[in-house]
Amino acid sequence: MMSRDPLGAAEQAATAEEIVATLRHDLRNCFGTIRNAAYFIRRKVAREQVCRDDPRVEQFIHVIDEEVLAASALVDDVIGSRARPRRQTVSASALECVRTAAACARIAESGSRVDVDAADGVVELDPAELALAVRCLVENAAESMEGGGVVALRGRVVGARYRVEVEDTGAGVPEAEREAITRPFYTTKPGHLGLGLNIAERVARRYFGALTIERGAPRGTRTCIELPLAGEAPGAGAAEPPP
Repeated sequence: MMSRDPLGAAEQAATAEEIVATLRHDLRNCFGTIRNAAYFIRRKVAREQVCRDDPRVEQFIHVIDEEVLAASALVDDVIGSRARPRRQTVSASALECVRTAAACARIAESGSRVDVDAADGVVELDPAELALAVRCLVENAAESMEGGGVVALRGRVVGARYRVEVEDTGAGVPEAEREAITRPFYTTKPGHLGLGLNIAERVARRYFGALTIERGAPRGTRTCIELPLAGEAPGAGAAEPPP
């Protein structure tokens, strides 16, 4: 058993980033609602006697609008920048990332095990982030199989991309929940944050890849991360990957 989780720091950073991103999105929506309400009130009372009798009414409505704009800028400039973790984008072995994910997966209590069958490929990213993303998928797969089972972890080069597949033999994801499971904090498991798939998807998008969720064969669920091989990403070599 590992005495120290080598992906612990990456997991903490990814969890904080996901929480802050969700909080920032929700606050923006709230600020937008307040601005719309202030605009409606301004239009409604502009010709009323109360505005002619007391010019402070319009002034205070303007204050509300200005303060909401300032708060929105504060959320973007302060909260967003503080939550942005440091990354080391390098040419990394996808195989080593897959092996690290399998070794660090916390699935012992589920009674499951991981069957790894992966070839190598070179990708440009922070290797800890890819390993964490794959680990999230492995743990999610193990938790879906009541009583345990085998999580199939595959990795191979497909054209100009590297594809990681994680497949389980659980009950599968109902069609009605297919979209919901990718939302932040959506979970059916007590004690879980429901961020595993979100973290995996964010990592994939950050490095010009994608996360997909498919029906397994003959049952279960197959989740896949596809990433461009080194030198194949749009804008490869840019100073900062997309968020």
